[in-house]
Amino acid sequence: MGLVEFFAWKVLDPFYLQFLTTDRGLNLSPVQFGLFVSLGSWVTMVLDYPTGSVADKLGRRATWAIALFSHAIGMLWLSRVRTFAQCLIVPIFQGISWALQSGSREAWLYDHAAEEGTRHAVALTYLLSLPLTAAGISLATWMGARTDVRMPIALTGVILLGVGAGVMTFPENYGQRQKPWVATLKSGLAQFSSSRILKLLALESFFNTLPIWVSSAWWLTFLVEEWNVGVAATTFAFGITAMGTTTAGFALYRASTASSRSRCGENTKAGKSALSRYRSLLIYPCLVAGTAFCLMAVAPGPAVLVALVLVTIAARYFRSAGVTLLRNREITEDRATTLSLLGTLEGLVWAVTPLIWGIVIQAVGLRIVFLLAGVSSLISSVIFSIALSFRES
Repeated sequence: MGLVEFFAWKVLDPFYLQFLTTDRGLNLSPVQFGLFVSLGSWVTMVLDYPTGSVADKLGRRATWAIALFSHAIGMLWLSRVRTFAQCLIVPIFQGISWALQSGSREAWLYDHAAEEGTRHAVALTYLLSLPLTAAGISLATWMGARTDVRMPIALTGVILLGVGAGVMTFPENYGQRQKPWVATLKSGLAQFSSSRILKLLALESFFNTLPIWVSSAWWLTFLVEEWNVGVAATTFAFGITAMGTTTAGFALYRASTASSRSRCGENTKAGKSALSRYRSLLIYPCLVAGTAFCLMAVAPGPAVLVALVLVTIAARYFRSAGVTLLRNREITEDRATTLSLLGTLEGLVWAVTPLIWGIVIQAVGLRIVFLLAGVSSLISSVIFSIALSFRES
């Protein structure tokens, strides 16, 4: 997980959007880029739920590895394309990858280590993220000054192939293999239908799309277009946000794991401690991110913008960890299938919203979109508050 999230993506990220949306690569328009993202989401949406049952019945580890191989093929192909039509093959491989791993990776970890182990595993991932991010950003900075933007994309594909091979060495685990396929699929739907919290998390995923898109992609485009920042400088700026984020994430999880070790055995106090931990991972980061997005709209220069992006990306990591723990706590069986159903719903959202946001960006500009991302983050905090009130009751 750490090699992909904090090394492979850190090598890729400074170049991926520049290659797709600027004249350093394919120079896609916002609408074309929205179509690119939407296509992958549609593929994910169609395949997500059935591939969850595949993971439960045939093995989470193998499904996770195949997902990495699929994404690797997409990156290797992207490094060779010259036209918009050619690049549309890439989101197909990405969509297959997202569908296969949306339930398999998380289910493998949670059923292998349970909630406490998952929380500590995430903490360890953040700990490893420090040297991995430093290595990834250093390599990306070096390549940004010396190579074409296609080279880091190809290297990312090679890294994903290696990580997939490593995943194949993990012990395998399954869901309820004895169940018929249809019964496994019905189990995921039944658990979602009976859980108000899972429904709220699905709703919140809609409001999370714009903040994700801004903090992972469009801020970099804004940096280039607004202040004409060069390749090396944008790579360095991305490195600052990445290192600050991983440091903040590690600090939060260090506090979280220390808190979990100091809990008393009383159930009521333990429950209150868990709710407090969820608030620190879900509600507060969304409030902080919402404020930061609004301030990005009036940022006077690149340094201020980068600092605010650092805050929003940190909040995104906290939210992701909180959602992972909360939704797995709500699922009791056929975990990969139920997680994949949630992934299908998120895929439906991502199949529609990139086109909408692409049109909005062209119509109103990125500064107004930063404000809209702030409002979306504040709405997410309200939804999480309601979900945790259900959990408390």
